[in-house]
Amino acid sequence: MSILRKIPFLFLLLVIAPVTLSGIYYYQYASPQYVTETHYIIRGTEKNSSDMLGMLTGMPGLSASAGESLIAKDYILSRQFLSQSKQNLDIKALFSSDEIDWWASLRPDLISYLLNPNEKVSAEDILDYWKNNIIVINYDSNSGITTLEVTAFKPEDAVKIAQEILRQTLKFVNNLSNNSRSDTLKLANTELQTAKLALDAIRAKIARYGDKEQVVIPQQRILADQGIITELRTQLAASEANLTRLNSFLQPSSPEVRAARVKVSSLKRQIRKQQARSKGKRKTVTRVIQKTNTFKSELLFAEQVYLAALGSYRAARLESDRKQQYLDVIVQPQLPDESLKPEKLMSILSVFFSCFMLWGIVSLLFATVKDHIGWV
Repeated sequence: MSILRKIPFLFLLLVIAPVTLSGIYYYQYASPQYVTETHYIIRGTEKNSSDMLGMLTGMPGLSASAGESLIAKDYILSRQFLSQSKQNLDIKALFSSDEIDWWASLRPDLISYLLNPNEKVSAEDILDYWKNNIIVINYDSNSGITTLEVTAFKPEDAVKIAQEILRQTLKFVNNLSNNSRSDTLKLANTELQTAKLALDAIRAKIARYGDKEQVVIPQQRILADQGIITELRTQLAASEANLTRLNSFLQPSSPEVRAARVKVSSLKRQIRKQQARSKGKRKTVTRVIQKTNTFKSELLFAEQVYLAALGSYRAARLESDRKQQYLDVIVQPQLPDESLKPEKLMSILSVFFSCFMLWGIVSLLFATVKDHIGWV
């Protein structure tokens, strides 16, 4: 007691008492905490241009895999992850058990607890505890490896949580990759289907027009008409020559001359009739040729658009394959043999130095006050 009397009361209050209480807590009441560690990497086949830029400039670039790793980190530390893994992980039950010391357990914040000891743990409390007490995630930008540390009050719980994190993260990365690939392919496929429908429509339009107009080949129709007229003119020339020959030695009233004259007149009528018909057909053929040429232009354009869309779709398929991301576990979570937390000695020393600094500041303030008001 004589030693305690020689120690200033302020030092006892601000240093000795807190350090003693912290020592009693850490060595008598603090629940042991077990840590398991796992390493994983998210990689893909795509080479990001920022990597090449980094090689040229000497400055690190953010690759696609690095982006995926940081997104996965945010996902693990999110409320969404806790909701999706709730069926397999009951964080509230694992970390608010009566077997765990009160100070380290999952509980409402201290002010809320003091105001209402019966207040239940909220989702926000669970998320804060998850991020500050259970999970530690570090991403190495040089190697691309993510280190995940999980802390729990039982070794098997730590391993269970780490395995669930890996399982949910694998599903998340696959969904993220598939969504990105699906968006790329969806647009290209839509353009391809639109081009194919347009091509099929113009082909069907040409087929219907051909059936309606009975279009064979316009040039052949013109040649056929010209052939008929030529044949009739040949026959007419022969008939006129025959008529001239008959007139040279027969009377105009003879039956042979009259028959030859009738034949010449008949051939002339046929030629005039065929020429009139051919003229009408020529107008129709001209219209058909113009329409056919229009269809050919539309068909050629539709085919070019379709081929371009097909090329874009194939390029999108290759691009989507390059965007595929994979999660590879490098180090599987192992069952810890001994507790690593809390670090009792380091924690007590931390309390001591913090309290010692506080005592020094308060002592200095008291000395300043004494000096100014003359308080002895």
